[in-house]
Amino acid sequence: MRVVTYIYDSADTPEHVEQVLDLLAQRDEEIAIQDVAAGDREDTLRDALLEIRSAVRIGTTPEELYDDGGNPDLSTGALITEAPTGRRTLSVGPEALETLREEA
Repeated sequence: MRVVTYIYDSADTPEHVEQVLDLLAQRDEEIAIQDVAAGDREDTLRDALLEIRSAVRIGTTPEELYDDGGNPDLSTGALITEAPTGRRTLSVGPEALETLREEA
């Protein structure tokens, strides 16, 4: 499994996000890390959501990535991985941490 991207919001990070970032820093591969709080929020949020939609393709974006009002909320974090076959998988929230721990 190859880690492609990790998307999160540093303006509001749960504990597991810091743990995921620590595990990603220990990997030898190049990983795109997107913080939607960095730069113009509207642009970075749009780019992040496009990356997530690309990963799920015909699936639906997980509800965990939206707040109660239906607005995007990436504070829980989203990890996009790729299998050797090219199939991409999206792990959201603490599931991203579990995915990385299982791989180690």
